[in-house]
Amino acid sequence: MKIISLLFIFGFTILTISVYPQVKIYEDSRVKIFGDRPTDDLNKDLSMQVYGEYGQYLANGKIGFGEDYPNGPEVYIGEYGQNLDSDKLELYGKKGVYFTWGRGYGYSNILGSIQDIPYIIEDAFSFQTDVTANGVLLNSDKRYKKNIKPVTKSLSKLINVKGVKYNLKKPSSKTIEKTYPGIELSEKEQKDIAHFTNLEKKLKEIKKERLGFVAQELQIIFPELVVENEEGYFYVDYAGMIPLLIEAIKEQQATISRLQAFYQKQN
Repeated sequence: MKIISLLFIFGFTILTISVYPQVKIYEDSRVKIFGDRPTDDLNKDLSMQVYGEYGQYLANGKIGFGEDYPNGPEVYIGEYGQNLDSDKLELYGKKGVYFTWGRGYGYSNILGSIQDIPYIIEDAFSFQTDVTANGVLLNSDKRYKKNIKPVTKSLSKLINVKGVKYNLKKPSSKTIEKTYPGIELSEKEQKDIAHFTNLEKKLKEIKKERLGFVAQELQIIFPELVVENEEGYFYVDYAGMIPLLIEAIKEQQATISRLQAFYQKQN
């Protein structure tokens, strides 16, 4: 009976692999899933390749993680789009996407994130690190806007705004023993943790002084420039200060022009 059962299992396995060849493993351990195109990856750069169902190139391959609801997977990574050979990477998380370093468990390990926070901060990417860029362009097309009104009397309000110098607090580092109890870390992970711990120490030593505003104080004068998140922390729209400053300069210049005209008449 035992021999018959083993033969049945073996035969079923062979039949399944032959009828539904979803996974192919090459002699060099490379893996191709849900398809195979021999002309792909001729240089053998990829350890694993996931195909989709679209077109001759088998595009739209995706890998899902965790539960899968009727409307689709909750978390996945793959080629962007459906029925489209987009050649674009898509990272999807139903309630957000996080970029982390190390094991990513603590707040101090998060480099950037976008979260689903209804009615608070919509479509906002939050960075927990400084960002360097060649330039930043903001949407300002008239077609994106409604209820457009001129900015008035900004000078009298700006006089009450207080600029401050400050040092940014850094999240406290956690030791390896406290953060990962009983877990043996690889040599690379240990080097990464040592690197970022050393980097954080250097940042504390530098004590870079910054310029800006205190959000709670600015909110009293310009509430439209301040946003509060779900944890009660405040954010400032610094770019929103630009039109206020421009209009204040124009107000001030108009006052100067009137005074100049007055003194010219007197003379």
